[in-house]
Amino acid sequence: MRPFAALFAAVLCSSSCVGEMEDVPLPATAGGGATAGGGAPAGGGATAGGAATAGGGATAGGGATAGGMTATAGGSTAPVPPSDRWSPLTANLAGMASECGNVGNVFASPHSDLIVTGVALRGLWSTAGTATQWSALGTMGASITNRISAVVFDPMNPDVFWESGIYNGGGVYKTTDRGRTFTQLGTISHCDSVSVDFGDPQRQTLLAGGHEQSRRLYLSKNGGTTWSDIGMTLPEGTGFCTATLVLDASTFVVGCGGWWGGTPGIYRSTDTGAHWAKVSDRGVIEQPLVAGDGTIYWAGHQGGALLRSTDRGVTWAQVADGSRSGPFRPVELADGRIVTAANGSLHVTADRGMTWAQLGPALPYTPNWFGFSRSRRAFYVSRFTCSSPDLVPADGIMQLGLP
Repeated sequence: MRPFAALFAAVLCSSSCVGEMEDVPLPATAGGGATAGGGAPAGGGATAGGAATAGGGATAGGGATAGGMTATAGGSTAPVPPSDRWSPLTANLAGMASECGNVGNVFASPHSDLIVTGVALRGLWSTAGTATQWSALGTMGASITNRISAVVFDPMNPDVFWESGIYNGGGVYKTTDRGRTFTQLGTISHCDSVSVDFGDPQRQTLLAGGHEQSRRLYLSKNGGTTWSDIGMTLPEGTGFCTATLVLDASTFVVGCGGWWGGTPGIYRSTDTGAHWAKVSDRGVIEQPLVAGDGTIYWAGHQGGALLRSTDRGVTWAQVADGSRSGPFRPVELADGRIVTAANGSLHVTADRGMTWAQLGPALPYTPNWFGFSRSRRAFYVSRFTCSSPDLVPADGIMQLGLP
């Protein structure tokens, strides 16, 4: 496996998440990877890496009872959820006061069974191991209040991950202690994505895409201390170019959705963003998946579909239409199969998109997000609401064991 493929497989096997929890406990303790590491429980006091408690702040709605199998992949102690039905994983987040866009995606660590989500205005939350509640992250240091848009785990260091978010607060944050504390990186805000050059041990090159802003693209060459807006180097008339992928210190790929009349497409630069070549006319959304074999998969924006590149983003081919792949980032299973969500179901391919089959039961609803944890062997979907009062819905996060 090429070093590039190996690194990105480790990072992007995560980003993922959830289901009907009547007999499945929600995960919790720090289990040897990128864990909650001292994150506080819902009610305040910091834990020392043990099981999270419900605390006082969050409601107990949706709490899980013990039961189900225990995952063994990657040493996980988290119970494997049922594979024949979706079950709730919202637990103590249910009913939490927030705002429109209240709950985000579930992002899975490549190092352990830790999973992370975000609640707008209420910060980041994690669970791991056998915990049955979500535990607050970032109880010290910079406070995260944004609507979570992406989490990127360092493939070599379980203590480190980055978060991007929109609207409230800063646009990009970083933790070096497994989420106990966060540092806001620079002064940029309202970011749909963050991507990191993992070929550089110092992690100096970062790229972040602005939310619903044409030609707004932030580049940092010093680990996020300062940023430059290089968006004006993109062709005039491009849509919102919010999805980002750093291949190395000088090679970037950016996905543009084409909202509100902008021109959609995928653009590639080999000179640190000074110039861009259009490599696809198709609009894309969310962060791309870089699979273990180096293949890049990107979800189509309007109407779904799935694009594939086998040459580091130089050329692209459509391998699924909207009936097989919706506007969600695909996930990769441990055996290399690719799974998408569309048309009320999960879909799987074992030949890089040549043929597809339906996987598992129907989705519990039309989700806003879709993800997967290898350690937990579980899929996740989540949905937010935008109606007063903006409380996290009881079925905001659902999970399904790998069929």
